[in-house]
Amino acid sequence: MPATVTGRLHNRTRRSRSIPLSLLRRGRVFDLPLYGILRLSDLAREGLDRSGSYRFADHIYRSEPSGRFVIGRWIDALLLSLPATRSFRFRYVAARDEIVAFVTDRVATGGQLSIDVLSAPCGLPRELADAAQALRDANVPLDRVRFHGLDLDTGVLREAEAFASGRGLHPFAAHRGDALDRASYPACADLITCTGLAEFVSDAELERLYGIFYDVLTPGGILLTSGMQRRRFSDYLLQLAEMPTQYRTPADLLRLARRLPFSETTTYSDPNGIQTMLRARK
Repeated sequence: MPATVTGRLHNRTRRSRSIPLSLLRRGRVFDLPLYGILRLSDLAREGLDRSGSYRFADHIYRSEPSGRFVIGRWIDALLLSLPATRSFRFRYVAARDEIVAFVTDRVATGGQLSIDVLSAPCGLPRELADAAQALRDANVPLDRVRFHGLDLDTGVLREAEAFASGRGLHPFAAHRGDALDRASYPACADLITCTGLAEFVSDAELERLYGIFYDVLTPGGILLTSGMQRRRFSDYLLQLAEMPTQYRTPADLLRLARRLPFSETTTYSDPNGIQTMLRARK
């Protein structure tokens, strides 16, 4: 890995130094009380202050309400119960379950020295840690499994390594770099999970990302990645937090993925039809 890593944090979408001042400039005065109330929730405050941060995502994945005072925790619980938030968590559950099924199958069939599982970008690699725990609980041996996390943010990678260590996720290899740069990746991976990045890149960048994933995957390897469809209320909250989102239908994801020679591409959605999971086999 080169000493200097270039790239941009694709989920760092906030541009205003002050959201309240931005709302005033845009004439959205009636949004100010809602902004103030939402900040009592830890989830909303993280989203408002740091746009699509890994802590924002992990708060939803953990689904444990927290906030300032009783009302803040109540607001947090209310936000976590929204259909869009439950759909957001669906992608973590899908990634966790895909890892469990894939590793279980590979271990059962044997014939491979190692199984490499990569999360890119990884944030806190909760889907890896929870999948590993589920596999241990099912008495699936993990001695051949190697876990990897890729992220551009050095601080996030340090937290990811500490999280992995605390959860007994080993070996866990951290790779620093831009997900849109092939040089950032390990030589190969058998399973790649990528949730929450497609929503912040253009079609051209997403096609490029799929191409990198295809190149990294071993023959027969699986890519599981996500996309999001627009809903009025969730889009309103995302716009309030200055998180402009690239919405795509299942057909959009398939169209881009099928420009690569994957042997199999399928999609499925959460019960609310907001999050779409794309599953592609090399």
